[in-house]
Amino acid sequence: MSLFSFRPVSRIRRFFVIAALLLGGCEQSPQPPAAKLLVVTSIAPLSMLVREVAGDDMEIRQLVNSGDPHQYAPKVADRAAMERAALVVWMGPAMEAVLARQMSQLPAEKALSLLAAGGYEYDGADPQDPHLWLRPRNAALMAAHIASKLAVLDPSAADAYRQRARNFSRAMANLQKVQDRALWAYRDVPIVSTHTAYGQFFGPAGVNVTSLGTSASHQHGARAMLEKVAPAAGGEGPRGCLFGEVPANDRDRQTAEHLNLDYQALDPLGTGLPATADYRALMERLLADARKCLGKIPDTGSE
Repeated sequence: MSLFSFRPVSRIRRFFVIAALLLGGCEQSPQPPAAKLLVVTSIAPLSMLVREVAGDDMEIRQLVNSGDPHQYAPKVADRAAMERAALVVWMGPAMEAVLARQMSQLPAEKALSLLAAGGYEYDGADPQDPHLWLRPRNAALMAAHIASKLAVLDPSAADAYRQRARNFSRAMANLQKVQDRALWAYRDVPIVSTHTAYGQFFGPAGVNVTSLGTSASHQHGARAMLEKVAPAAGGEGPRGCLFGEVPANDRDRQTAEHLNLDYQALDPLGTGLPATADYRALMERLLADARKCLGKIPDTGSE
């Protein structure tokens, strides 16, 4: 038999070898990763808390990236995201009043109103104020509520969600102690805010905050309180602080000057932080900014 008589057989063998390699390669190709569940949040602090609980297991879309969440109305793309989401986390109508109409159209199992979840601390704060995340212990409870909801939506990762919430709770207990120690020395300093939100931040340390608010009664109360401490100022300059919200503005500066207070704008929503900032960064920034004003006031507390 000549050499050329083997060529057809060799071609056939090569064909089957190549086919087998190709088929084997197809069987070993990695499967595309499963799509992450989408969680929609109303404001940045809630995005931070969802990340604390979910880690990298969820896709998070935040609705309010600038502007006043009290007046925020969802755009078409936002409404589509809310419909598509596995869960929408918001504070509730007391915080996001305009958003409430759209939330009412979602199935109950897809919505988590953290205000309605309950169980929070209000000592030293207005019990009607919705800015609960400004107290680390309340933030820990909010994270627990989020973990419980995510555990139902994604049972395979339920233990991980709950464990992260427990870890966060321990970290927040320590952060609350650090924050309270830093603020305790200023419990006798006149502190005024342009609204009621900061009671949650200062209240646990025993620091009383008088809100100017928008009503005449609030403004009268603040001025009456300041009249009592006015003699202590003795012409030495501001003896207290007025805290507003970012961005700083001339109206609040003028109010502070009129009341013989120094002025500092705070950022309770974390609008000046990077999008990836965590909750601890939010609270550390708030404390640092508050101390820019408080640090100018003589320390009246004992060590």
